[in-house]
Amino acid sequence: MADLLNYLGQSFTILGLWLNRITSPIPWPLAIAFLFLPIMAIFRTTLWIARGTLWPVKCKYFHTQQRRADKPCRTPVPGEWHYCMHHRKRKVMSDGHVCDPRLQRWQARLRGGKIVERSDIRGAGFVRLISNRETLLFYKGIARRPRDVIPGLLPSELRRRWKQGADSIRNLRLQDIIKRSDETPLGVAERMPRVIIATRTSLIAYAVGLIAVGASITVSGASQTMEQYNAAAAFIVSWNAFRFGVWKDEAKEPKWIRTVCIDSGKAFGILVALALIGNTLSDLEKSVRPH
Repeated sequence: MADLLNYLGQSFTILGLWLNRITSPIPWPLAIAFLFLPIMAIFRTTLWIARGTLWPVKCKYFHTQQRRADKPCRTPVPGEWHYCMHHRKRKVMSDGHVCDPRLQRWQARLRGGKIVERSDIRGAGFVRLISNRETLLFYKGIARRPRDVIPGLLPSELRRRWKQGADSIRNLRLQDIIKRSDETPLGVAERMPRVIIATRTSLIAYAVGLIAVGASITVSGASQTMEQYNAAAAFIVSWNAFRFGVWKDEAKEPKWIRTVCIDSGKAFGILVALALIGNTLSDLEKSVRPH
């Protein structure tokens, strides 16, 4: 067993040296960490598009002519950017109400014409179940329409939002990420609580990977190799949590945590196999090389 572990350690070292040669002068786990930041930005943008156009939600237009206490429209629509066929065009309804599809999902118009923010819509954030933040892509957890995002791309607005985001990250506490809330989102896709849990899992695994990367820089030899592969395993778990917890529908992937563990184990097993193959080929090369 000791010989096998030693052989496996040598294999990891050879694979690590090969990966380091590719990403030189940056250590390969650090290269993965740097790549993850733009990937997360792409994920957030893709999530905004999916919430706006793909994941089904109720229309929720604030006024209908039906005689019931729950006035907002219940008709399913494909995403938060849209209203249903009855409310997507400007027209005068039979009760005299003017249907205005320009109103945002979180807005309602009073009888006097004043536009107010609704209390029956509660958006979901990126890591918080209930969000009250205004960002470039979301207004208090509700996906903004593309035409509302364009003004936010102005340099002055980007600088303001960058400062706002930096202050938010600086004041973010771990309990803000992992705490449970008694409230539930309203007016967004039903899958959002699961999506947020998966996002939290992904970010925590990513943070563990960064810590392992930092530890690998401070040590050397077998300890460095071990920390590098701990980082790789954490990054694999982070990717799979986003892959199975966010993008897979609950009906197709009800036990996403189990799937994350199995798929991450397979991916790490492939790394081990590659390391063993690399070490074996290296030993064969040495054995046939003339002395």
